[in-house]
Amino acid sequence: MRIDRNLLGWGVFFLVAGSTPLAIRAGLLPAAVVDRWWSFWPLLLVGVGLGLILSRTALEAIGGLIVAATLGLMVGGAFAAGFLGFGNLTGGVCGGGSDNGVPFAPQTGQFGSQATVHLELDCGDLAVTTGGDGWLVKGSDADGAGPRIQAAADQLDVRPRNDGGGPFLRQREHVEVELPTSSTLDVDLALNAGTLAVDLDGASVGTFALQVNAGDARVHLDGANAVTDLDVGVNAGNVRLFLPSVATRGSVQVNAGNVDLCAPAGVALRLHTGESVIASYDYAGAGLVQQGSTWETPGYDTAAVRIELETQANAGSFGLNREACRS
Repeated sequence: MRIDRNLLGWGVFFLVAGSTPLAIRAGLLPAAVVDRWWSFWPLLLVGVGLGLILSRTALEAIGGLIVAATLGLMVGGAFAAGFLGFGNLTGGVCGGGSDNGVPFAPQTGQFGSQATVHLELDCGDLAVTTGGDGWLVKGSDADGAGPRIQAAADQLDVRPRNDGGGPFLRQREHVEVELPTSSTLDVDLALNAGTLAVDLDGASVGTFALQVNAGDARVHLDGANAVTDLDVGVNAGNVRLFLPSVATRGSVQVNAGNVDLCAPAGVALRLHTGESVIASYDYAGAGLVQQGSTWETPGYDTAAVRIELETQANAGSFGLNREACRS
């Protein structure tokens, strides 16, 4: 068996983050141990220090694994204690270099009638908006090198440069992406340890896919002209998802995290839930009626605009706001 070292840190993080609340519930770990989850932060410095000392040796991964395990313990303890401020937590881990970073050279281009957009960030802040006739990527990082960008008339691919540090030891980046509304877009976003702000006002979207790992995201689809499919995954993160005012369907899955759904007035919802004993679904307060494992708006089948989603949580929670909010 071959272990992918690029994914090893994430595996350790999710293993510790997911097992900590379960161990507390099973009585294997005293709750008092993680009640002060924030007090473990000095171990993050230990991990970073070891990562620097052992750099370019066979043991260089040890520092990153200590950071990953510590962050997993802190996130797991925070979740067990009812604290879901993932944006604040992850911001403290990858905090080097964004506020006073070096701007990298902006890049621009044009799409045809249809295009696929993949945007990935491993540590920092990513903002995605619409406007203009073409696409634009700009921002700053530690040395002004910028992300890796590959583009054509039917695609835009933006990924972090491989500096060997892993997501938990990477310098913080700030990336802004502007997309055109004149093309139909399939959008695929991946956020690892950072913050994400998305507003696709006026966009026509085929598939919207989002993966958040140890991050905080605010996603506005309420201004989009079309969203055909949704595919959202959250691992130890916090997402506020503003649903579109047009018919769509898809799935949202949460592992050790939280998702707040905001639905525009007049849109009928049918939300299917899982059966995990450590999941929470707050749908009744928004007027939805439960039928087995499904919650739906009264009169759903005859509504003009309908949204149907699989909402699955493992050690996570869902909330629903029925007001058309833009905050």
